[in-house]
Parts: sequence; C-alpha cells; structure tokens
Amino acid sequence: MPAYTPPVDDILYLLRRVIDVDSLLRLPAFAHVDADTLEDVVRAAGALSAEVIAPINEACDRVGASYANGRVTLPPGFVDAFRTFRDQGWPSLVLPEVYGGQAMPEVVQGALSEMLNGASVAFTMMPTTGRAAARVLEAHATDELRDFYLPRLVSGEWGATISMTEPHAGSDIGLARTKAVPRGDGSYAVSGTKIFISFADHDAAEQIVNIVLARTEGAPAGVRGLSLFLVPKFLPNPDGSIGDRNGVRVQRIEEKMGIHGSPTCEVLFEEATGWLLGEEMRGIQNMFTMINTMRTEVAFEGVGVAGAATANALRYASERPQGADGAGDGGPVAIIEHPDVRRNLLTMKALSGGARALAYETARQLDLSRAAETEEERTLAGDVVAFLLPICKACFTDIACEVASIGIQVHGGYGYVRENGAEQYYRDARITPIFEGTNGIQAIDLLTRKLPRHDGAAFRALSERIEDDLARFDGDDRVRAIHQAVETGLALLHDASNQLMASLAEAPRDALAGATPYLQLAGRVYIGWMWLRAAGNAPSSEGDDAPLGEEYRVLARFYAEQVMTDCHALLARALTGAEAIDALSAEQIARV
Repeated sequence: MPAYTPPVDDILYLLRRVIDVDSLLRLPAFAHVDADTLEDVVRAAGALSAEVIAPINEACDRVGASYANGRVTLPPGFVDAFRTFRDQGWPSLVLPEVYGGQAMPEVVQGALSEMLNGASVAFTMMPTTGRAAARVLEAHATDELRDFYLPRLVSGEWGATISMTEPHAGSDIGLARTKAVPRGDGSYAVSGTKIFISFADHDAAEQIVNIVLARTEGAPAGVRGLSLFLVPKFLPNPDGSIGDRNGVRVQRIEEKMGIHGSPTCEVLFEEATGWLLGEEMRGIQNMFTMINTMRTEVAFEGVGVAGAATANALRYASERPQGADGAGDGGPVAIIEHPDVRRNLLTMKALSGGARALAYETARQLDLSRAAETEEERTLAGDVVAFLLPICKACFTDIACEVASIGIQVHGGYGYVRENGAEQYYRDARITPIFEGTNGIQAIDLLTRKLPRHDGAAFRALSERIEDDLARFDGDDRVRAIHQAVETGLALLHDASNQLMASLAEAPRDALAGATPYLQLAGRVYIGWMWLRAAGNAPSSEGDDAPLGEEYRVLARFYAEQVMTDCHALLARALTGAEAIDALSAEQIARV
C-alpha cells in the first residue's frame, strides 16, 4: 500500500487565505484557541494520520473485521491505533468542555476528518459515530443520561452506533417496525432488527451505546410516529462499570466491496432496555442532530479519499517511465510529462482541491451557526449549512469516486491490481454516495426543502457573497478565466433555481426529474467560487504561500476551462422535465 501524505500545507493555506479562520478565532466561543494552536493541531492530526492510522489500512482492507461466536474482532493493529487516537485526546476535539471536550472549531475537526479518511476510511468511521452520538445526547438527553454517558463518549472510552435502517425499509425510514414498550419505570423494552449498522460490536471499547429509532405503542405510521432511544450493549452499574448484558446482539456482519475494516452489522434488539431521548414521536427531528454531523463527515470522507487517491497517482506518474516525449526523440520519460496524463492529474487536483475548500467553508458556517454572536447570524449560518450539506455530501462523494477511478487509469494495469492501492480508494469510496442518505435523496432534499427554506435565504446569502467576490476580483487578470466561469455559472444557477421552483408548484414531477443535475450544477458553481477565492487571495510576492498560490491560480484556470464548461449542459438536463423519463411504462423499462 502507498504511504499517506497528509495535505497539511493545502489545509493551512485554505484556512488562512480562503476560509478566514482568524475571524472565527475572534469569537468568544473560541477565545481559548489561537492561530498557532490551530496550526499545531492540524500538523499533529497529519502526523497521527500518516504515522498511526495509515499503517493499519492494508490490514483493514486485506484482513477486515471478522465475526465468530456472536463477537466482532477488528483487524490487526486497529485496537492499538484506536487506543493511541483515544489517549491523545482526539475524540474530544470539538465536543463541549463541560464533558471533557476541547471545544475546538469544526474547521479543525474537518482537518482531522479529512486526513483520517485519507489514511483509512474504515478506521475513521468508528470515532465518527461516537462524536455524532455525543451531539444527540448533548441536545436531547435528560440531565441524568447526559451526565452519565457523555463524558465516556467524549473521551472515546465507550463507542456508539446509529441504528436507523431496517431490512424491509432501506432509505424509507418511515417504514420502521422496531417497537419500544414502556416498562413503567421510565425505561422502554426495545425490540426489532436493524441492518447496515457500523461498529455495532467490536473489541476496541467495552461498552457500545446504540442510538435507535423505534415506534412506541399507538404511535402513527410513517416518520411522525418514530421516537429516539438510547440502548446500551451492557446495562451499566451506577459507578459506570459494566453490568449485565442487555438484549442487544449482532447476528452477522456484511461481506462488502470495500471498507472491510469497518464491521457492518445486522443487530437484533430483544426487549432491550432503553431510554427515551427527547420527546416521544420527535425521533426524526432529534436524529437530525446526528445526521448533520454524519453527513458533514461523509463529505469529508469524499474529500479525504479524493485527496489520497490524487497524491497516490501523482507519486506514480512522477516515477513511472513510459514512452518518449512529445517530440518523439530521446528515451522514456515519466508519464507525468504526457499531455493526456497531465490532464487526468490536473482534473484530480482541481476536483479534490476545490471540494476541500468548499468543505472547510461549510464547516466554518457550521461554527457560525453555533458560535456567532447574534441570533440573526446564527440563524442565517444554520440556513447556509442546511443548504450546502446536501451539495457537499453528494458532490464530494461523487468526486471521490471519479477521482479514484481516474487514479486507476493513471496507474494503468497496475491500478487494477492491489499492489499500488489505487483500486482500494475506489472500492472504499463507492459506498459514500449511498450511505447517510443516497445522493439522489440529497438532490431531492436540496430542491424541495433546502432551496425554499426561509424564502430562499441561504441561496440569496450565498449568491450575494459570490457577487461580492466577483466584484472584488473584477479586472484581476490573474483570475480572469475562473472569474468569467463563476459569473456565468451563477447566472445559470439562478435560472435553474427560478424555473425549478416554478415547476415544483406547477409540475412537480418535472422538477424532481431535474433535481440531480441541479445539485451538480450548484456544486460546480460553488466549487468554482472557492477556486476564485483561492486564486484571487494568492500572494503575489515571495513568501511561504507564494508557490502554492501560483499553483492554485493555474488550477483555478484549469477548473474554469475543463470542468465548468459543462454548466450549460447541466442546466439543460435540470430543465428538460420528465417527459422522456416517463415515456415508457415501468414494465417496458424493466424488460430484460
């Protein structure tokens, strides 16, 4: 497997020159963090990812997690790597200080998440679920449950799961049948089967806290009747020690295409003791506290895998001699000298680098939604996060798959075999457009819920910010190509938004048929905006950032000329409607 090179310099450049992290650090909530501390944390996260996590990635993929006698065993090196991760305090990075956390900004968590996922997606999924569960308990648990469970989740001493999906339901959560019956003592008996549950059992933590969607007696059908419960693997004693086994057991783990080191479990709840989180029949609303954390994480999974696949391809292309140079004379040259290979490599860098920048901008907005000094600012930032998350989740995971596929192509035959690791990036990435809400669902959510939310406040706010940057960089010859592409793309995105909103009212099926190309168009434009800022803010004089800034100006031009040129086609697809889609009956389409 290739060594992992964490993109620390790129991340720090973006935080300083594109995301304006200094303005975040001036907020009272982050007064305990200064720029030097932030840089130290990012560099330490890079070292952890490269030196501790990346070395176990081969065993995660080759050996994988195993299941025997009702227990799951993680791959060789996994438990020791997690203990190092835990002992260094990484699970607590952004969680509240009152429960033992460090209360760092989410942009710092983004840096950790990107580099961990670049090193090993399978490993990174375990601490992610613990952090997401902690957010749910922080927001919705009783004081008693919060004070008991949160410190142990924040420290990483205990693990957690998200238990939503059921065999018959898939993405349609409203079909869930898991039942929760009150016992009369404040607890509930939870019974049902959940599937596709990551890390529902393992040997890296003695206790696992399951966050479970279930339906109480008499609750209505559909998502409105679901409630949220905390169901531990073991019933803890009052002092926190492990007590009797609860009615929770893993029945099997799935054999998967990728992320082999992450056990994907089928879990049976048999009158397991659980406690209500939040109000009854508000399970979906309360679960979204966790889902937003998870979707942000999946977006960074896409960024991390795309970046790692790009670095791997760049190393190989720089070292692999093949074919004469363009003039046809002399001996073999490294394949990075060939125009078509260069086009592939620059495509990888432009897509992964642009996704990285937009991911950190979204994390910054998440920080503002929690820590901005006025309620108005927090509300607007929350709207912007809600609008950007489906775009980031869908676009970045699609980019991960595309970039990983290009990486295989750059390696040629050596990319199709396991020796160089290129094919694992693709296999690990391919789940990301599916889980935590398929990318098609993200597109529908964006169009039908997030675009019209608060009368389009988030879309207007983002458009105003892009227009401000267009005005700021107007006439700057260094960014002329990306400036023009973003200006054109934003106009097309406004056109698509207006027409699709009208279609939602008059011909909703036509609008839904265009949801995915609309999301893709938005992604192209917002990533282009990030390249405009990255290139426009690049220093002109000599300095530590000058070489990277020069590279970013070229990548911004490449993105404008080679990627954003498809914005007109995406607009056309978004507005075509459903006539051709519906021209054949379901029976005709299904003919084989």
